[in-house]
Amino acid sequence: MNPMKHEIQSLRLSVILVRILFVFILVLCCCVPVMVHWYDTEYAAGVGLLSGSVYWPLTICLYLAAVCGEVCLWNLGKLLGNLTKDIVFVGENCQYLRVISWCCLLVTIPFGVFGFWRFLSFIVAAAAAFFGIILRVLKNVFDKAVELQEESDYTI
Repeated sequence: MNPMKHEIQSLRLSVILVRILFVFILVLCCCVPVMVHWYDTEYAAGVGLLSGSVYWPLTICLYLAAVCGEVCLWNLGKLLGNLTKDIVFVGENCQYLRVISWCCLLVTIPFGVFGFWRFLSFIVAAAAAFFGIILRVLKNVFDKAVELQEESDYTI
């Protein structure tokens, strides 16, 4: 298979998956109250420092995570759109990566707070922080590449 054709197909698949996930999160937001009620009644004896109902803390946590996720997916879609057009080393893509990384880092807050009700939530918060840090590093690499690209464009 032609490597270029494979790359184009991979980008198209990524765009489709991002769009599907964007819609899926919106649909799940409608189901949050029912899912959280089920979880709250089914797993009432959770492991955490705080006891009692987790309905409101978990509902707030999931909605805040959904907002961060949707902003993240929106920016990822824009980034993929630029990559599809062969627009790679530009400041705009660095901005998309910056927003995505901040979304990952921000989602650590609600999951970190919810960790006091359910300790396993700390793992989700740590994973989100880890992804946010990785994306910050990638953003910095892209920033440097953009800088080198601009220097190269002005040379000659």
